[in-house]
Amino acid sequence: MTHYLRLLSLVVSAMLLAVKAVAGIKVSQTLPSAGKPEHCYTMMNANNYYCNATTSPTQTKDNYAQFAFYAASDKANTYYIYNVTASKWVSYDQADSYSAQTGFVKMTDSKVDAAVYKFNELSTGAYEIQPYTTTGVAAIYLNWYKGIGNDNPVNGNVTLGLWTDNGTKDKGSNWTLKEVGVQQKYTLFSDGMPSNATVIINGQSFTGLNAQGDQSINVEEDIQTSDITVKVGGGYLAKVTIDNANYQIDFKFIQYFTPTASIDAEKQYPYILKMPSAYIKKSGDNLVHTTSASDADRFVLIEAEQGKYYIYDRTAGCYIYYTNVANGSNQTTTANSNVKYTTDKATANTWQLMMLSEETVAIIPGSVENPTGNTPSFNFTGGIDNNAVLNLYNANDRNSAWQFIDPSKTPMPFATLMYALPGAQYIHKLPTKTGETVTSVDFGSISTLALHDDRVAIGNKYKYISGTAPAEEGEYEYTLNLTNETGDEIQSKVRLIVSSHLQSPTPMMAWLTWNWFARAISHDKMVEIAKGLEKYGLIEAGFNTIVLDDAWASPTNDKAALTYDPAKFPNGISGLKTALKGINNKLKVGIYSDAGSMTCENYQPGSYGYEAAHLALFDSWGVDMLKYDYCNSQAGTKVSYTQMGNAVAKLNEERQAKGEIPFVFNICEWGKTKPWEWGAEAGGSSWRATSDAREDWVGNNSRPGVLGGVDEVRKLWMYAGVNRFNDLDMMCIGLHGLGGPSNNTAGHQSNGGKITGLTDAQARSQMSLWCMFASPLALTCDLRETPKGEANANVQMPNPLITDADIATLTNTEVLAINQDALGQQAEYMEALSTGTSNYSNTGYDVYVKDLTDGRMAVSVTNRGTTAVSVPDIQLASIYLKADNKYTCRDIWANTESEIENTLSPGTLQPCETKVYVLTEKAPVTSLSGVNTSLASKGSTRYDISGRKVAEDYKGLSIKDGQKTLQ
Repeated sequence: MTHYLRLLSLVVSAMLLAVKAVAGIKVSQTLPSAGKPEHCYTMMNANNYYCNATTSPTQTKDNYAQFAFYAASDKANTYYIYNVTASKWVSYDQADSYSAQTGFVKMTDSKVDAAVYKFNELSTGAYEIQPYTTTGVAAIYLNWYKGIGNDNPVNGNVTLGLWTDNGTKDKGSNWTLKEVGVQQKYTLFSDGMPSNATVIINGQSFTGLNAQGDQSINVEEDIQTSDITVKVGGGYLAKVTIDNANYQIDFKFIQYFTPTASIDAEKQYPYILKMPSAYIKKSGDNLVHTTSASDADRFVLIEAEQGKYYIYDRTAGCYIYYTNVANGSNQTTTANSNVKYTTDKATANTWQLMMLSEETVAIIPGSVENPTGNTPSFNFTGGIDNNAVLNLYNANDRNSAWQFIDPSKTPMPFATLMYALPGAQYIHKLPTKTGETVTSVDFGSISTLALHDDRVAIGNKYKYISGTAPAEEGEYEYTLNLTNETGDEIQSKVRLIVSSHLQSPTPMMAWLTWNWFARAISHDKMVEIAKGLEKYGLIEAGFNTIVLDDAWASPTNDKAALTYDPAKFPNGISGLKTALKGINNKLKVGIYSDAGSMTCENYQPGSYGYEAAHLALFDSWGVDMLKYDYCNSQAGTKVSYTQMGNAVAKLNEERQAKGEIPFVFNICEWGKTKPWEWGAEAGGSSWRATSDAREDWVGNNSRPGVLGGVDEVRKLWMYAGVNRFNDLDMMCIGLHGLGGPSNNTAGHQSNGGKITGLTDAQARSQMSLWCMFASPLALTCDLRETPKGEANANVQMPNPLITDADIATLTNTEVLAINQDALGQQAEYMEALSTGTSNYSNTGYDVYVKDLTDGRMAVSVTNRGTTAVSVPDIQLASIYLKADNKYTCRDIWANTESEIENTLSPGTLQPCETKVYVLTEKAPVTSLSGVNTSLASKGSTRYDISGRKVAEDYKGLSIKDGQKTLQ
């Protein structure tokens, strides 16, 4: 009989291993005495150590031992283990009981003398392995007792021991089995691979990798980081994550700086070079340190060849070069250092980068091949306390970690470009860096705003500005005055743009083609989707834009020839818009392009360098929104997106003059270069802050599920506001495990197929969290009368695909009002009140609070786990509300209302449940200082709870004459 064991997945990053679940292995039938076992495996614990031939720990690939497993006929889940490498059976001396010990395992030549082991499968797919006692009881667990070190030396000969903790408590008792010698297909992924980058795996070259995994490689053995070379320039490096269990490799390209073409180039990209505690400046004849960023020299980097750069000190007018590739000693003069300066380019040489983290690099002589942690690199060798000059020292020294800081970027850890509608309620939250304090604000001509400090000792501990925006349109400015921990005074200017023609004052709501249709889009299919949006009340709920993602154009690489595919859209894009308007006049059309040479599917040309021409084309078709990707990039993100943003700004000036609605610009570079810091300045009104969302509850960094996406964004609330939103990507509600690219989850090996999908509770949680976070809301499910697998063919579809529960979730007016609230705030993560503080975990709970108009507060509590959890009472004073005041508490999903004072009691949350409350103070004074409360009592007009005017027969919670009505 063939037996199957499921595996725990192995994720190998550039410098780190982690574990996930995968598919199984077969148990051998042929005994070693009769021939080679059919199936051989390596054994690795969750601390990422393998067994060698003696079953001692190793991380050296050549030392991984191979094992075969034979079923024991007398006990279920019981196996003999044969050490193929050592040609021995893995046995032990049986006893009545066992204690924790090292060297428990013995080797024997004969199966007759071998003992058997019990394999207990964990929920993750990993295994615990236990010996039996003489009485037939499975005892404690195989483990290198006392850990790796003196008691269990790496590559030693101390055999496996025993430990009392099982595999859920101790990683050393948690075992992954990996089959050897089977050819596997590895799928390759990348969010935003630059157009000039090349990935080489075992000699095979790849370009144009994308998030959909269109390219792959077949290999027999596990791929290691040493098997991969990435060639890239443009200030980029690649972080490589290898998942040897799910056979996936992810390449995350990180741009540390934008090169300057030459020292005479019209466009310069200067940077400050910062190590952990100091910057570089030239003083007299020496390259010394300074602790003041304002005193630091500005450098430009000029790419001489791919990945090799001249470093030019623009402040001092000289190149930085090396005279000897060796660690220097403590020198106080540059004349005695291995790093010098020259005004002669012919004397200068080049430098290269080695990634240390996603923030820092080592700067290494360009002549070094295959640099390591011991390679000499930029360092104030001997220490800045000893006044050492710039020299060379090991790359793995903490003082060899350098950042390239763009001095033109805001130094503030919050938004400094804000937006408001004329006369609207306004809030600007000002959390500061450690040691910094906002002391005052100069508001200039603005008389309707004030600085408040009632939150400096509560929650996330910050001051904030609130009130009402100026009534007159225009650009305003106010100045923040701060002091740092040394008493220095700092100023930061904030631009406030007040306009009635903002791109997206509240988050966009749309339906996107990608997760269901991928390339298989057409006029007729979009019309049927629109009919579904109308049928299910989704247009009325606010989902009013159908966005054509990649592959709407005729396939070509000629940017000048970009146009729609007449086979897919015989009436053109304008013809599609006319057809959609015929279904519901509220419908709009959005479109997709890319800030590079080609789109992510390598299907149609990108728009870099053709921004104005392509945008004019879209506008001529009646398109009102652009999703702008970043595959096959040709320049840095800020440069690339600013070029399109400038074109959008000009178009919107023309549209405003003609009385037309604004054109909406969505930046989609997956959060790789922190678009929340520059996206608004580049002209966007929202920006993707995560990788592509997958239909999964947790997921991981490269394939985030519901919680994974939220985890990546939950501490970015200070960058969100009106017309500037962090985008969590498309929601997977209504896909039911039948989508295309969305099915490529952390635990699923390909696009399409059938996966478990989200439960109703998980779908409601996704809706709740996306709304709390003020994320754009994008649907992507099949709404047609007869659903059909498009990006996921040959899978049977239910009819209809979307359920009553899905519709109830997506059209809940009260949770949508939280998303569309006119204050535009992203919910704050209340870490001190939460227990799910580890990213990508499936345990604990999370508490979020969101300021709403009229001083109201939305509160959500999410159970991350798959078992029920009891949440303690939340003190209202801990979430910026008032003690001893009464509040109306509206429970959104339960559709109930109560009165509370001092505490909010979430009680028990079911698996993956999110409870959402809206709290409204019953007293006339609001909790949010200075916020205009007039919306709650304006004349005889009816408003929804986000402050928008609504009809008298409005379905949901509304306010008229100060009275709330729910119908």
